[in-house]
Amino acid sequence: MKSYDRYAENIEQRRAALAQRQRETLPRYQERGAKVSSDASASFAAQKEKNDAANQAAAERKQEWEAKRKEQRDAAQAAKDEAEAERKKKEEMKDEIKQDLAKEREDRRKNVEKKRMEKERAQAED
Repeated sequence: MKSYDRYAENIEQRRAALAQRQRETLPRYQERGAKVSSDASASFAAQKEKNDAANQAAAERKQEWEAKRKEQRDAAQAAKDEAEAERKKKEEMKDEIKQDLAKEREDRRKNVEKKRMEKERAQAED
């Protein structure tokens, strides 16, 4: 059987060993915690950098798309304006031709009327 002194001594040794283990493990836990924290910070920074690069690339693609779309709209508007100008030009030509035809008809009518009048005068003189 163990005596009380030996039992008390055994408890003291265990307490001392526990205190020693705690002193030894505390720096390891702190080191692990710092490592996990630094790893998380590095991972977060890498992910943030990756996201920033992706966002920048997306913004560039969007600007390129908007520029391309603007060019397409400008080209479509230019084609529309050109077609409108061509239509107006044709309309003006038609109007000019109509006016010319109307003038020719009027001239012919006047000529016919003049000839008729001359004929009537010639008949009246006879």
